[in-house]
Amino acid sequence: MKYHKSKSINIFTTIALFFCLLVSTLSLKAQTVHQIYVAVNGNSAALGTEAQPVNDIADALKLAESVSKKDASKIEIIVRGGTYYADKTLEIIQGKTWNSSVPLSIEAYKNEVVILHGGKTINNDLIKAVTDKKWLARFQPEFRNKIREIDLKAVGVDPGVLRPVGFGRPMAPSWMEVFLNGKPGEIARWPNKGTVPIDSVLNGGSADTGKKAVANKTEDNKPALIAIRPSETDMTVVTFKPADTSKKTVKPVDTTKHGGTFTYNDPRPSNWKEPKKIWLTGFFMWGYADDAIPVAKIDTIRRIITTALPTKYGFGAGKPWRAYYAYNIPEEIDVPGEYYVDSASRVLYFLPPDKLKSVELSVLEDPIVDIQGVSNISLKNLQFTCSRGMGIDMEKTKDVRIDGCTFTNLGMMAIFMGKKGLEPSKDEKTEKPDKPVKPVVKNTVDIINYIYENTTFDSEGGTNNGIINCQVYNTGMGGIYLSGGNRLKLEPAHNFVKNCQIHDFNRIEKTYRPAIYIAGVGNSISNCEIYNSPSVAILLHGNNHIIEYNVIHHTTLEVDDMGAIYYGRDPSERGNIVRYNYFHNLGGQNKTMAIYHDDGACGMSVIGNVFYRAGTVGGFIGGGQDNNYTNNIFLNVRYALHIDKRLNNWAKNVIQKDGLFLKRLDAVNYNKPPYSTAYPDLKDYLTQGPDAPQRNRFYMNLMVNIEQPIEGDSTLFYFDPHNFETIGDPGFKDYPGMDFRVKRNSLIYNKLPGFIPPPLDKMGYHKTN
Repeated sequence: MKYHKSKSINIFTTIALFFCLLVSTLSLKAQTVHQIYVAVNGNSAALGTEAQPVNDIADALKLAESVSKKDASKIEIIVRGGTYYADKTLEIIQGKTWNSSVPLSIEAYKNEVVILHGGKTINNDLIKAVTDKKWLARFQPEFRNKIREIDLKAVGVDPGVLRPVGFGRPMAPSWMEVFLNGKPGEIARWPNKGTVPIDSVLNGGSADTGKKAVANKTEDNKPALIAIRPSETDMTVVTFKPADTSKKTVKPVDTTKHGGTFTYNDPRPSNWKEPKKIWLTGFFMWGYADDAIPVAKIDTIRRIITTALPTKYGFGAGKPWRAYYAYNIPEEIDVPGEYYVDSASRVLYFLPPDKLKSVELSVLEDPIVDIQGVSNISLKNLQFTCSRGMGIDMEKTKDVRIDGCTFTNLGMMAIFMGKKGLEPSKDEKTEKPDKPVKPVVKNTVDIINYIYENTTFDSEGGTNNGIINCQVYNTGMGGIYLSGGNRLKLEPAHNFVKNCQIHDFNRIEKTYRPAIYIAGVGNSISNCEIYNSPSVAILLHGNNHIIEYNVIHHTTLEVDDMGAIYYGRDPSERGNIVRYNYFHNLGGQNKTMAIYHDDGACGMSVIGNVFYRAGTVGGFIGGGQDNNYTNNIFLNVRYALHIDKRLNNWAKNVIQKDGLFLKRLDAVNYNKPPYSTAYPDLKDYLTQGPDAPQRNRFYMNLMVNIEQPIEGDSTLFYFDPHNFETIGDPGFKDYPGMDFRVKRNSLIYNKLPGFIPPPLDKMGYHKTN
């Protein structure tokens, strides 16, 4: 056979052209983006084009599902500006409303404001002056003619129920809330600001300790029992109106327990007409445990208050945090924004601001958006508001992005990632400890209690999900609940929160409802600003998390014995890194910390942070091991570090045979891979003396204008000579102006050769739009 050169060139040229055309076609297909438009004035039967938009995101999702089966490689649902009222959840659920792997985005059109609203906006003609003489007589004379009313029956809103809330209790959707001019109102209370000290306790009441308790310190450092699980009274329903319990799953009140009694000094409570509708909230015993319970009666002659239910630890007096305020009192409507709902008539009474522009009532108890089992989904530049529940619920997701969204005026949290961790039965605790069960009340969340008892619980939070450039504020029960990763295998999830601003996130529940809850393995929090909270900013569980480049300030303002970053009670939770963060102006009058390694917490690296007026103590090590502080700056704090050996005294029961720590170590097979290889010191934890802190190191740190470096026994800590303590300004850019960047000629470099200044320029939140 003869070889024809010209023919072969033509054949190869043809093949090359074919492949070029194929690649070009595939590239063109890869760039095919299909857009579906939504507008408040659209039509559910429309085509979804810009000229013919649909009027509901759920309808757009149906169109997207259909389009995804054709030639689109990406689908964008473009939402025009306006308010979209959600009377039910928008579901993006694999196998139910979404069956495609095609990337999908739901985003606001250009700079238009898109609001996903979980309530109702009240028309002005439904807001009326009060004419009922009985109610006018109950209001304070100077406000009678200013108070307005709304008939909730006429607007079709059930006000819901008040219930006990606070430390150790499950979270659930709030009762109806009122928002005036976009700001949260407040159930009428006394006093208007702050709290009233508990005067003298006549009967502390039966502490509501539930079914299980663990050792905890008392004021004299002796063992005491405190509640960990919620009690049978936790979800007791107390209504604005007569309760229809036939439609709710309600646990009965345990009548063997009784409330407390204490005296009051101010004459004001003697003016309240219906004591049984009044509630008290505050820190009744310990400064890390808030509670809210109803009143049974008020003896106005002897000035004695008796509560209808026990509080978690009973009542105490004599400490600055042991105080309360009372609410749900119509006689106390005296500040614009205060309101009260009459349980019998279902009428809302409120004192409006001088210029009333809008009245909104929260209604929806389900999440506004539910995302489950999907991948490559993004929500961008949307606003979530005015709901009794959470903004977004996520589970088993991958590569999901929540970008540039705002979450405000929500009864629960902004975003919850993973399973809810619900109360298991006795059999399930024994046989299937990691299996969540149906909630006692719909949308109940009990993740903090559940993980405390099931430390290897896989929340199925998914992988590589990101919450970025978001703002969260005025939420009721925390901000973002971030989880994912397998603790048994130490498999990371790589879920993250980045460049978010979170503040004022404890309107309803104050303790253990953080701005960000991080759990699981291998997740991160970076470049966030967190502020204005009575308690913790970041609550941590799990392994190998990174917390970096954040600014945390004005947190832990009301609590005692609590940290801005808090974790503890599990020596297998290691590998966590807290680096390059700026903590400032933390705490109030009680003892608080920037970082709290509580009750034997181990294995955290704290690197390159700045602590300025950061509570009483910068870093508090409660008996733990392998916590290292390197290259940090401590300024104007009382103590840089605290260390103690609590596992050798009042907390020693946790390391005894069959104690809490042995169970938690065994749960992760601590002396076998992957734990024995990832954390070499862990396999010998029990044999090398867990009762004494070991291998905690303080190295290359700068301390400026502090009272003393260490609170406690300094011999328990490896305090390296390469640290520098000084009085005055050692060479910052602007010490009085809180600019703690280090000058090039600072004496710090002479005193600490090799010191690396914390990268303050890279810390914090940066608004993107």
